[in-house]
Amino acid sequence: MIRNFKIYLWLLVLTGVGLNGSAEDLKPGEYLPGAVLKAAGGCPVPSQEQIRAFWKRTLTGLSRVPVAAQVKKLKDSLPYQVFAITVQSLDRIRIAGYLSVPRQQSAKHAGFPVIVSASGYSGDQGVQLKECLRGYAILQVYPRGQGPSEKYWKPDGDKLSTHLNTPDEAYYRGGYADVIRMIDYVVSRPDIDSSHIAMVSSSQGGGIALAVAALDHRIKAVVAHVPFLCNFRMAAAMPSLVKALLDRSHNNNERSLATLDYFDPLQLADRIQIPVLMSAGGEDKTCPMATIQSVYDRIRSRKELKIYPGLKHEPSRDFYERWWPWLKSNFV
Repeated sequence: MIRNFKIYLWLLVLTGVGLNGSAEDLKPGEYLPGAVLKAAGGCPVPSQEQIRAFWKRTLTGLSRVPVAAQVKKLKDSLPYQVFAITVQSLDRIRIAGYLSVPRQQSAKHAGFPVIVSASGYSGDQGVQLKECLRGYAILQVYPRGQGPSEKYWKPDGDKLSTHLNTPDEAYYRGGYADVIRMIDYVVSRPDIDSSHIAMVSSSQGGGIALAVAALDHRIKAVVAHVPFLCNFRMAAAMPSLVKALLDRSHNNNERSLATLDYFDPLQLADRIQIPVLMSAGGEDKTCPMATIQSVYDRIRSRKELKIYPGLKHEPSRDFYERWWPWLKSNFV
């Protein structure tokens, strides 16, 4: 009977929107009823007090680690400058990133607004460095063990599904802190407007963007395309990448889910106080739209969710073209 109920929920999700392949706008609570979300994720979770205490302790620990930035200007035959950056993050692990900055800057210029992009699960970036020509600085962050950061530290197992006995051992404790630490560096630059920081990312990067926006109030807007890491408990009970990873590591159990709660945007969403633009795909079996919707429903700030009924876990030209004017209206 429980299995049939889960199948029913999944069918409800898949049939809850039109099938014309275009984006659909949803209002809070319009897509999945809160009672369904509660039933789908029915395991007990750590209290909000425990989660807040964990992150307060973690970020205090990060603040005690020197940034120790190393910056190298790369060969610049482009109409913008590119810098390779490494900084020291939580547990004194070094991480890498790239920063692109437009060349045109008058003496009276207050600095460029910065868009921060965190990498996807396979290390790809959702925002390219050339987008700085739109008038932004672009900061690409590679959390520990990903992309060029793998040079400094390598995980001894899958990032999401191993070391889940306690939140202090989990990968995303450091992964989220790494993005915050790179922001610590970029706001120190005179060519950056530290009052205008947005996060724009896809998949894993989108989930990181939502979580970091809840933890770091220097961020003023978030765009998350088909975000991963949303509602681990729901994802672990339906076809998804979360379920596949947890099943493969034999960690699809209450202890692991209780650890992942500390990193779930679902548990952090009510701390987001800035404009948010999100997307979800109706054919996405990697990051099911029901998991994304559940996080969206918990966000209390100004928000928009674009549903693409025919979209799998892939880029969307329509969403890409939507987020730039949205940023201009809600951020700059």
